[in-house]
Formats: sequence, C-alpha cells, structure tokens
Amino acid sequence: MPIRKRVTLRDVARETGLALSTVSNALAGKSLVKPETRDYVVETAEKIGYRASVVARSLRAQRSYAIGVLIEDVANPSASAFVRGVEDVVNRAGCTILLANTDGDLERQVAAMHALIDRAVDGLVLISQHLDDERVAEMLKGEVPAVLIQRRTPGLDLDYVGSDNSGGIREALNYVAKLGHRRVGYITGPLGSSSARERLDAFRQAAAELGLLEVDSLVYEGRYTFEAGLEAAGFYAGLPEKPTCIFASNDMSAIGLIQRLTERGLNVPRDISVVGLDDIELAGIRAIDLTTIRLEKRAIGAEAAQLLLRRVDDPDAPVTTKILPTKLIVRGTTAMAEPG
Repeated sequence: MPIRKRVTLRDVARETGLALSTVSNALAGKSLVKPETRDYVVETAEKIGYRASVVARSLRAQRSYAIGVLIEDVANPSASAFVRGVEDVVNRAGCTILLANTDGDLERQVAAMHALIDRAVDGLVLISQHLDDERVAEMLKGEVPAVLIQRRTPGLDLDYVGSDNSGGIREALNYVAKLGHRRVGYITGPLGSSSARERLDAFRQAAAELGLLEVDSLVYEGRYTFEAGLEAAGFYAGLPEKPTCIFASNDMSAIGLIQRLTERGLNVPRDISVVGLDDIELAGIRAIDLTTIRLEKRAIGAEAAQLLLRRVDDPDAPVTTKILPTKLIVRGTTAMAEPG
C-alpha cells in the first residue's frame, strides 16, 4: 500500500494561489494578514489536510494547545511518573506537551522557560525546579499560567501540588522505632529544594518526638541520585558508632546506599536497615525489595495538569494547593534492630 504524501505548506499555497509567506503568516495568526485571507487559508488547509484541526482550533481560540513541562532529571524514574500524570490529563483535553530536562541547573532552566514561553505554550508545569531566582520569578508572574509540583516558595502565589512529606516520614520513623531502631541516619535531598527541607524538618521533628539518638550527627546532606547513596555509605562507614537504620529521602540514593554497604560486607537488613522514599518501579523488584514511602506521583501530575487547564480557562480562579497522601510500603530492607 503506497504511503500517503504529507501535505506541506507549499501545497496550501498552491491550492490557494497565494504566496508561501502569506500562507505561513496566516497560519501563524499574524495580524498583518487580512482576516478574510486568514480564514480562507485556514479553510483550505483544513480541506486538504494540512494539520487541519490543530491549525484551525489554535487560530480560532488563540491558543497553542501545548503545555510546557520542565523536569529536573530525565534519568530519575520519578520524573516519568509525574510526566505521565500530566500527559493523561492534557491529552484528553486535546493538548500536547513540550518536555524540557534541566538537570537541576538554574541556567538551563531559565533558558528552557524562555524557549517554551517563546513558543507560546498555554501554560507551564514545573516539576522540582528552582524558584528562588529573580528571572524565574519574573517569568512565573507573567502572562503564562504555571503550576508547581514538589517545590514551592513563599514569594510565588501559584497553584501547587505535592505530597504529604511530614505524614509519610512520621509513619516510616514510627515503624522503624517499633523495630527497635534508636540510631537512625538520614540522607537528605538537595537542600536548595523546598521539598528536601520539608522532609528534613519532618524527620527531625518526628525523631525528636520518638526520642531517637544523636539525630543531627547522623544526617548526611545528599542529592536525589544513586551516586549520593554511594557517597553516603562512606560517610556512615566512617562513624565511630554506625546507625542501625538509614532513611534516604529518595529511592535512587537508597539503592546506591545498599549497593555500597553490600560491597563493604554489610548485610541489609541484618546489619543495617534501609528505608527509601518514592516507590519507583525498581524498588519493588526482588533483588532490591526496598521498604519505602510511596508518593502518588502519577496522581500528582494529573492533579497539577487539571489545575493548569483550569487556570488557562479562568485566569482569576483562586490559587489552590493540593497535598496528596503517602503510604509506607514495607519490604525486605528493614528488620528488627539487634539488641545492645
């Protein structure tokens, strides 16, 4: 069966008898083209199949039907879950997403935001992005609606969707305390992140309430990466009194921690228990079997997309914050503490 030839801009120009530049400007919705000429071009484009529905709808509604989504690290399995949630909602609304990976780098984020805004996206979803920069704040206070996921800052009055960090960490610490663990280590995320600071504050508060020992001396400032877990293992191995349990604020750092502890001849969980946070797919495979706090990442992405589409339709809608619950998933990396 022959492949159908794709209809091009030149085909539309040939069909209308107009100059290629006129057709291009008309389909871009530029004001220099007379309204009757633009309507004629759009109708012709629809008739011959040149992205007919998208072009016509965009011009009539003065919208691009594209949503910009910024993620911190495309290699982090959590990112894909958030994005899938956003996509679930925006695709049903007839929109597409334009994805930008910033690698946690502020300059890359600023450049990506400028690029997406220049492409006239209807709105932005920022997943764990920098917010305490004047350039970022200026763009987020502009005409393009935005919703935040996981990170927020008091200076920006924007729609936000996140997880119940305090509740999840409290539940996990209560669980390991019941197993007899009193010396519990904690690997933070990057402390420039509001969610990482919230998690650390929640850990300290819950640990104090439970009477855990020497909390601050057992905190390691890390990142949400596998490599951070490897590095943290070296830190804990060098302590005169090692923790009996280590809590990582991200599953990837927990997995890195387990690998390096195992390489050093320690058994998880017999010698040391490990708890993660995220519940990525890797956490549940038998070889890892990580006890962790489940974040409803796909649901968070979907909630954020719904808030953004509402904001696009109604710019004056009240600012909304949604916090989704977490759940402790007990697997094989935690066990009773050895007495003594």
